Amino acid sequence: MNKPTTYRMLFSLLVSLGFEEREIVVDGAARSFVHPETDAVLLFRRPVDDPVTSADMLSTEVHLHGKGITDQTLESLLAESVVAK
Repeated sequence: MNKPTTYRMLFSLLVSLGFEEREIVVDGAARSFVHPETDAVLLFRRPVDDPVTSADMLSTEVHLHGKGITDQTLESLLAESVVAK
């Protein structure tokens, strides 16, 4: 059985794709990831060890594709990053 993807894994992948992590406070703690080359901004409010919600997986993939950062699925990118470690 596969382990669920955690926010920690997703955040690590985003950094490897050129995103810069910034911790911000907007009605509570949140993490934002900014991609300077494309001005893409992603915001997450969940603890790093929580499993990533389906909504966050889909939204992240749509942003990555829409901004031209990658054309791969998030699932394949995460699989590659786990294999590489």
